[in-house]
Amino acid sequence: MLKEMVKTMKTLPLFDPILEFDRLFEVLGPAALRMQAPEGHTVPIDVLEVEGQWILRASLPGIKPEDIDVSIDNKVLTIRGKLDFAQEHADSKVYRREIATGSFVRSVRLPNDVDVDKVAATFENGFVTVMLPRVPESRPAAIKVPLLSASQEQ
Repeated sequence: MLKEMVKTMKTLPLFDPILEFDRLFEVLGPAALRMQAPEGHTVPIDVLEVEGQWILRASLPGIKPEDIDVSIDNKVLTIRGKLDFAQEHADSKVYRREIATGSFVRSVRLPNDVDVDKVAATFENGFVTVMLPRVPESRPAAIKVPLLSASQEQ
């Protein structure tokens, strides 16, 4: 039985990832170098709580402030815009493109305690920072509850 297993193992082809990659590259040809992220790529964000307000920071490298739109509709914060290098690459032969271009949008549902009338946004060094102040909690005034003894209940 052991001899048969060893004989079978010798006949199995070995998997070589480098050879497999080369084979795929031959099949795909130069198209493998033109990989591009699809339009509508994800915008990375951080959400923090600092000094009683929510802070949302979105990373948008290469985007101009005039190409960004920040809006709130029905408690949903949306950041949208467009990154376009078409003019920059018009006279060049592009061999590899990994920087996603085109339109992007990122929406985040806001918590109920956000004061949407006081939201502010800034843009600096490729980051959109949205300050989302929280509505102060309304706490009822302290109420004195009378304490009755068991003999008073009857």
